[in-house]
Amino acid sequence: MTPVPTHMKICGLRDPDTARVALDAGADLVGVVFAESRRRVDGATALAIREVVGPRAEILDSSTEAIDRALDDHRPLLVGVFAKQTSDEINRIVAQVDLDLVQLSGGEHPSITARLQRPVIRAIHVHDASTVAATLADAERPPDSVTMLDTKSEIGGGSGQPFDWSIASGVALVRPIMLAGGLSPHNVQDAIAQVRPWAVDVSSGVETDGDKDHDKIRAFIAAARAAQEAPTP
Repeated sequence: MTPVPTHMKICGLRDPDTARVALDAGADLVGVVFAESRRRVDGATALAIREVVGPRAEILDSSTEAIDRALDDHRPLLVGVFAKQTSDEINRIVAQVDLDLVQLSGGEHPSITARLQRPVIRAIHVHDASTVAATLADAERPPDSVTMLDTKSEIGGGSGQPFDWSIASGVALVRPIMLAGGLSPHNVQDAIAQVRPWAVDVSSGVETDGDKDHDKIRAFIAAARAAQEAPTP
């Protein structure tokens, strides 16, 4: 039996050439960071990446079904990553860059999503004491948003370290998830086979010496695609 396709997101892009490489390789979503980070981009760079990605898609709500429909009609999508920023600041950048989706990675309260002008991916940070039940309870807090599971770190997420995938697989049995945290070309096949996520997200796992590595991006997407083409035992 062929598994349900897993979308692939390459995050932390800082130049249009790398965005083009990711899209040519088959990425479904690409991410640009507006939070405090060494990967943070300015408006001009984000707009240059927007031009490579193409016009914004109309996505009706914050559900994986709505994003799936947009990807069917209008792949790829551009995601803006934010953390600990106000809704006004986020909406200003959304309008400036014409983002398709907003990703909240700073542990924001779910209520902020109602004030944002684009559908939302909300990161939940998994730590050693996390359980499937507690993570699901957090993911199901209203209003609706797409759930990303990432590794808990001092900065919230983005540590480049994996967490216990049994938590992710338990949540994924109940609701679709985007899996992040320590993924790389070497482990993404195992991650997809074990978790069956709706999407996978990578940033540091496709970098060399802190910069995006085009060969690693291609290898990550090829490995993710191979995992989906493999028959389920």
